[in-house]
Amino acid sequence: MTEQREEKMELSHEPVPGYRRVFFIAITIGALYLGLILYKTLL
Repeated sequence: MTEQREEKMELSHEPVPGYRRVFFIAITIGALYLGLILYKTLL
C-alpha cells in the first residue's frame, strides 16, 4: 500500500511595524482600567 504524503502549506506574512507597540499599549490600558474598577469596588 503506497501512501501519498502531502506537504503542509504555511501561511506567512511580513510583520507591519508599529502594530506590536499599539497592541501592548491597548492591553496595558485595558488592564489598568480593570484594575481601577476592581479598586473602586473594594473601597
